[in-house]
Amino acid sequence: MDSDRHPHRRIRRTSQALIPALHLLQARARILQGIRLFFSERGFLEVETPVRVVCPGLEPHLVAIPAGDGRWLRTSPELHLKKLLAAGCGPVFELARCFRGEESGPWHRTEFTMLEWYRPHQTLETIAHDIAALLPEVARVANADVTSIRGCNFSAPVERLTVREAVQCYAGIDLAMYRDRATLAAALRGIGIACSDDDSWDELFFRVMILKVEPQLGRQQITILSEYPASQAALANIRPDPDWPVALRFEVYAGGIELANAFDELTDGSEQRRRHEADRDYRRAHGRELPELDEEFLAALESGMPPCAGIALGVDRLMALVLNVDDIRQLTF
Repeated sequence: MDSDRHPHRRIRRTSQALIPALHLLQARARILQGIRLFFSERGFLEVETPVRVVCPGLEPHLVAIPAGDGRWLRTSPELHLKKLLAAGCGPVFELARCFRGEESGPWHRTEFTMLEWYRPHQTLETIAHDIAALLPEVARVANADVTSIRGCNFSAPVERLTVREAVQCYAGIDLAMYRDRATLAAALRGIGIACSDDDSWDELFFRVMILKVEPQLGRQQITILSEYPASQAALANIRPDPDWPVALRFEVYAGGIELANAFDELTDGSEQRRRHEADRDYRRAHGRELPELDEEFLAALESGMPPCAGIALGVDRLMALVLNVDDIRQLTF
């Protein structure tokens, strides 16, 4: 007799299939509680911002998912959190469900959990201290061996590298010497990286980072990679330099996996509008989805958002690392 015709047998079989994952769901709950406690003890306000938004983010690499009525599922809570900062709410954090129409894989999901936090009147250095405290705490809550998370010692001093130093170290290329597309393409071909004639400088930069640099980061200790090329600023401030202007931002790596992206936040409304319009022009030229500008966000910047630093961290990726899971889909339904 077909057991699928018997509901009780089907439920029992389904429940048994879920039992191996139960300890992961319990660990996930503990980690989320631990994150909330971490920020509560430091005076942060936990908030919830809209999931359906006018502008989900305009960076060229983002693939947004339509949500009807001219709105989109958010790719990040960033714009709404900054509206709260401009309103004077103080340091805030959110554990946000976010959505990106990217290819799924062991470290990517269309729907995922993002942790974002912002510190008004603080710098990236303070955010770096937050990272150095938060990641070992999450590992401890998960009952992981803090000294060896996929070979990465979360209790060791954080490694600091600039992008220029990392590309020089792991690819043998000084990016400041290859400021135009053609010379960078020639340099990449020289180390065995295929390039197309229509690749932009930024596309070539991403290629060398993905193939040569990122897999080497965070192998022995947590790595903070800073000073990205100015073209990668997005919503970050830029430090001008005639030889090598850089975006004031950093990314965090552990076990060869990118975990977080931090900005010294741009507060100039007119400059942010210019960047958003440039992003829209790029999207239009490449036939990409074209969300509206979030005029409330731009008005909030113009009204006087305080200088601040903020960061977005992939919660599912961090959980997978500390729980020694090879696919983030094992951590959620």
